[in-house]
Amino acid sequence: MQASKEALLIAILTGSLFMILFGFISFLVILNFMRRKRKILTTQKEREIQFQQELVQAQLEMQEHTFKTISQEIHDNVGQILSIIKVNLNILTFEHAGNQKLEDVKTMLSDAIKELRDLSAGYYADRLVEEGFLVAIQHQLLQLAKTGLFKTSFQTKLETLSIDKNKVIFLHRMVQEILHNVVKHSEADLVVASISKTNDEIHVSLSDNGKGFDTQSESFKAGIGLSSIRQRASMIGAQVDITSKIGSGTIVKLAFRPND
Repeated sequence: MQASKEALLIAILTGSLFMILFGFISFLVILNFMRRKRKILTTQKEREIQFQQELVQAQLEMQEHTFKTISQEIHDNVGQILSIIKVNLNILTFEHAGNQKLEDVKTMLSDAIKELRDLSAGYYADRLVEEGFLVAIQHQLLQLAKTGLFKTSFQTKLETLSIDKNKVIFLHRMVQEILHNVVKHSEADLVVASISKTNDEIHVSLSDNGKGFDTQSESFKAGIGLSSIRQRASMIGAQVDITSKIGSGTIVKLAFRPND
């Protein structure tokens, strides 16, 4: 009887140990499976991020190649035609000295040639990087002020700002799009731009005193311009915050790390 109890106890202990061992092995198998799954997902995510980065780089290279081709065509063809016209106009003004209308046309033509050169040069990323993002924004505000329809203000305590080449191109296009929206939709007459730096993050703010819009309205639908700004921001890891109120203008804020 005693032997029978001992055999039963041993069987129970053996079974319990087997179940514990089986449970432990199952736990290790599941844990290993979860680790491998997590590793696969992490690797997959890293590959997706790498693919997106390579895609962005390819888009940038294609975009800049297109811009360079266009700007070169502008400089070589249209610029050459205008230069020939200017030579002939110089001859006319020499032959008709004192003709104020010819002098005015000559001045306007000179301004047009300069603007054309500035426009064609503006497509080059190298020049944008060389002159810097601060100068680029000031130049865009100056062009806006030259229309006579807007007063502009530029505020910053930064003297220089080093930004990764790929990012500065996207930022330049985003600022262009924001100002284009101001001209096209806002009915504003004042544009204020400010740039500041907090730790390693750059903050850009562009505001206007236009009619504004209600982003919470059911009838509101983001146009191509706003969608383009958000898309470009996501491609360089920038944050976009658009605040607008009917009758109170619009503020667009960008936040990004310059060299990440």
